[in-house]
Amino acid sequence: MSLRETAKTSFSWSIAIQLSTQTINFVVSVILARLLFPEDFGTIGVVAIFINIGKSILDGGLASSLIRSINVDDEDYSSVFIINLLVSFFLYATIYIFSPFIAHFFDKASLVSILRVYSVVILIGAFSIVQSVRLNKNLQFRTQFKLQVPSLIISAIIGIWMAMNDYGVWSLVFKEIVFAFLGTLLLWYFSNWKPTLSLNMQKLKIHWAFGSKLLITDIFTTIFNDFYKIILGKFFSLNQLGLYTRARSLQELPNGIIFNAINRVMFPILSSIQHEETKLKNAYRQIISIVSYFIVPLLSLMAIIAEPLIVSLLTNKWIDAVPFFKILVLAGIISPIQAYLLNIFKVKGRSDLVLKIAFYEFFLILFALIPSFWFGIYWLLWSIVIVAIAKTFITSILVGQMIKYSLKEQFLDIYQPFLMSIVSSIISYSIYNLWLTSSGVPLIWSLIIPTTAFLFSFLVLSSLGNNWVFVKIKVYVKHKF
Repeated sequence: MSLRETAKTSFSWSIAIQLSTQTINFVVSVILARLLFPEDFGTIGVVAIFINIGKSILDGGLASSLIRSINVDDEDYSSVFIINLLVSFFLYATIYIFSPFIAHFFDKASLVSILRVYSVVILIGAFSIVQSVRLNKNLQFRTQFKLQVPSLIISAIIGIWMAMNDYGVWSLVFKEIVFAFLGTLLLWYFSNWKPTLSLNMQKLKIHWAFGSKLLITDIFTTIFNDFYKIILGKFFSLNQLGLYTRARSLQELPNGIIFNAINRVMFPILSSIQHEETKLKNAYRQIISIVSYFIVPLLSLMAIIAEPLIVSLLTNKWIDAVPFFKILVLAGIISPIQAYLLNIFKVKGRSDLVLKIAFYEFFLILFALIPSFWFGIYWLLWSIVIVAIAKTFITSILVGQMIKYSLKEQFLDIYQPFLMSIVSSIISYSIYNLWLTSSGVPLIWSLIIPTTAFLFSFLVLSSLGNNWVFVKIKVYVKHKF
């Protein structure tokens, strides 16, 4: 099978995984948001800070090293597996010991027991990382689909049942634990690989040389992303943190589906052509153009219909999340571009540049975030947008130097979706703001009419502008039907 055919088949299954898991997660989160309260999601948001840091350390960048390395054997896999297992016990013990201090910092006594129980997912995760790496490296996404979806459905049912029976925040905790346990159990049952007690320090040094920089980067990135949660949870309120996490998860939904689907396929494939500069550059140009064509208009539309969308999905108790969501959408439009560009550094083995970008981001966040202590939560939200724009610009410059992908070329590859989305947004917003908000129409029409106007405008502009992604889709549809 050719590289193109392999990519198409793998991408189809990767999309199937992301669509199914994200759809199930979205539906479940909507149900749980109706049953629970913003403070419950704020509490779990605090806990997630430390779980996410633990997961970043557990991976250690070694998973990425295994995927990008051309020649790996059972000794490589087993060595990484043993290290992951040892690190997971250390991480769990650390969280267990420090949970009272964390609870005291956030002035929430219940965090002690929640942290100690929830952090079990770190132990469970240590048993699945290498198994998942092998599936990703061999592009076995069909197998992953069969394993993930049943685990997700069962864990979702348990989480909803617990929420309906007044278990509160614990329904969110056990949903994640059950999902991690079932996913790992199925991975081991269906996998044709089992680790040995072989620990090759020489091979670990090779993977560590590449992965250590990614480890530091991942830790910094996780801390940076969750730093806003720390500020909100400590200096504002868990209720506002809950509103933020719900708005952020809704904003990240489209990116989550598309980025994860593309990245899990393209990273191993592009690693195989990492030395073919022209192919690598052209592949990324196409990826960024396609992603921008779908993400930019989708998030722009969601911002326009934010109020009826959130009220209809989550009920009126979440209406205060609407302004949070509208601001975060701007960051969501920009951030995917930077995420894909960062992959070029990983593919080329320049994890040092990924780390360099992380340090730049650290200083950007500090510079942008400090004024929020005086100007309040909305400045904090706008600081996320400022940082997203700045770090994307910096990454674009460095990538341009590495693969001769100039800022002008990058701009020409993505400007059309932005321009068409702006025009479509003006048309759609005018209809929504001037007519629907004053005429007292049913909530459903406040969703349907602006959405129809936006999509019609965007497709007409795509046709008039002869956008190449639109042309490809049109040809594909004609061919199929």
